[in-house]
Amino acid sequence: EARALHVLEQARSDGETLLGRLQESAEKAGCTVVRVKTPQEAGECIQTVARDLEARSVVRSIHDILDRTDVDAVLSADGVQVVLMARESDSDKESQRQSLRERAAGADIGITGVDYAIAETGSCVIVPRAGVSRLVSLLPPVHIAVVEAGQVLPSLDDLFLLRRRDFLQGELGSYMSIISGPSRSADIEYTIVKGVHGPGEVHLVLLG
Repeated sequence: EARALHVLEQARSDGETLLGRLQESAEKAGCTVVRVKTPQEAGECIQTVARDLEARSVVRSIHDILDRTDVDAVLSADGVQVVLMARESDSDKESQRQSLRERAAGADIGITGVDYAIAETGSCVIVPRAGVSRLVSLLPPVHIAVVEAGQVLPSLDDLFLLRRRDFLQGELGSYMSIISGPSRSADIEYTIVKGVHGPGEVHLVLLG
């Protein structure tokens, strides 16, 4: 517990430095990275990406930062349909799951916050839970993630330390997603192809 608290304090106190290291690593991993100072600027960056792609449909997770960017209103003003990846009720769960899955598969962009990011590898970490589905970052051809200062950990070792603490507290969950740039595969004739098993384009909006 003491080690975990030390890691979280380091993430907060060194937030700006770690954001800079994350930007360097993420760009090397093939991400498009923009750094902004306010949630409103983050929303404008997302709007710009959507306009450039001529997106008509977007799915997003329920991360607090996305509410603060006012991204729903910004995109809706451009005629973009925004769908929250959350069930409306506990009734008919399977039907709602299937409907959300189809919406994610047909969306032009998936937008998420993150639970953590890793400066060492340029990775985003998402721990799925109610309203935070891995489908948002996997099915649409473009993924946009908003990362705040204080969420960036120095290394994967620090992430796994925190996840061990989650396990001891009974909060581990069944899986997590670690996203390090666009999807790549060399399954066919050892030729690198993007976007086969996930989005072919990943944008990081770094806030702080």
